[in-house]
Amino acid sequence: MKRSTLALATTAGLLASFAVIPATASASGQATSVSSNAAPKPLPPSTKAMYTAHSYVDPGLVVPAALPKLKTWTKNITDGASTFAVTQVGKNPFVVQATPSTTVTMPIIPVIVHMGAHTYNPTVTDPACAATSTFSASTLTLNSPVLKNHTYAIGALGSSQYVDFYQRANYYPQVQTLNPAYHVKLKPVVLAAINYTPASFTEYATLCRLGTFDINAWDNYVRNTVFPTVLTPLGYGPTTVPTFLFYNVVQYNGAPGNCCILGYHNAFSNPGFGGATQTYEIADYDASSAFTGSGDISVLSHEVGEWMDDPYVNNPTKPWGNIGQVTGCQSNLENGDPLSGTTISVTMPNGVTYHPQELAFTSWFYHQTPSTGVNGWYSSNGTFTTAAAPCP
Repeated sequence: MKRSTLALATTAGLLASFAVIPATASASGQATSVSSNAAPKPLPPSTKAMYTAHSYVDPGLVVPAALPKLKTWTKNITDGASTFAVTQVGKNPFVVQATPSTTVTMPIIPVIVHMGAHTYNPTVTDPACAATSTFSASTLTLNSPVLKNHTYAIGALGSSQYVDFYQRANYYPQVQTLNPAYHVKLKPVVLAAINYTPASFTEYATLCRLGTFDINAWDNYVRNTVFPTVLTPLGYGPTTVPTFLFYNVVQYNGAPGNCCILGYHNAFSNPGFGGATQTYEIADYDASSAFTGSGDISVLSHEVGEWMDDPYVNNPTKPWGNIGQVTGCQSNLENGDPLSGTTISVTMPNGVTYHPQELAFTSWFYHQTPSTGVNGWYSSNGTFTTAAAPCP
């Protein structure tokens, strides 16, 4: 298992058309114990926002070519004396493609979390929270720039979904000269909500109330219960990217003090499809105002961006760090981590202003000069103008 972690300070001291398809099986976690905190408590000032990434794929496992798999491309990138094999979602922008556009189905699974007397439900409005009093978190997500087109005033790249815009900007010279119609698009399909009751939990008295529970029990439940009983029977497997949507619910690692994980993306060998590699992601729609530099769909944009450029959580880099969420060094192509907490504002036709996160370009990680990014930048909104510094 591999993990990368983000830290942000708390404020206290943290679509195109879609089809509604009913799930054939329900998923409901069974509570065995509940925290004694009946009333929510203040969020500790030391609490940080984090993102993680895991890989449960056996690196020695040989998956038969006949099995279904995500559409990806691989390229060797040289960084000084080192060469790294990098795999990303879509088609190779460095090679002329007859049909350069890729569309990946994204089954969206809203997760209704039950914590004692309180329920965190992304499918309904929340009168107690101004940000979600008119539209539910699910509706807001579907109409966000992650899933609907918007024209960005950078590089004349046209109208596209946010992470598609990022990838077109990431390989700007190739898109301009070799594959002008290059895209990596998401096709959302909303499934019936599932219910989850964590064995233990902690709630915090933030602006719109925040719930937390353990990531380890949840992720085990997703891989070993939700995939085989909900997603596999519906045919959603390795060619898709199932996405679990929470509302004002984040996670801790083992104990409430190890908080808060707002989202993550994973890969594992899916037994329902012969052991083929399955990717998926988890994101909180954040209306809690608990975290500095995070709001609405910034978590989802972070996770989709990292899934696109590091789908199997195994793209290696030279060590980089001491920036964004990263304290110390890490050696992977997690393009959201170095800019966690840095967002842009995008107002959509529904009148809502969203805050997708800025993402680092591939050239930033591999010290490419010049950068393949738009304007010679090393990140999607120009915050990075040079490549990653060595670490340590």
